[in-house]
Amino acid sequence: MMRVSPETRERVLRVAVEDFGGVSADETVRRLLDEHWQRKAVAVMDRFRARDPDGWAEYLAEGESWSVVDASVADEVWNETG
Repeated sequence: MMRVSPETRERVLRVAVEDFGGVSADETVRRLLDEHWQRKAVAVMDRFRARDPDGWAEYLAEGESWSVVDASVADEVWNETG
């Protein structure tokens, strides 16, 4: 159990209705925490990009090199025998 003020409870319930389609207070808090984590992750990556442009370029290049691994098995390249 978590204790919150009546004002905070009402704010959470308002967000639940206005922004999340009427989900429970528990689900609302989970979504808000997820959004908070995402914002922190984006901020870390923004700092990395700003402070280490070369490292950022390497990071992007590595991601690009791995993207070719994501080819679907339905792609024609998989049907080729060679």
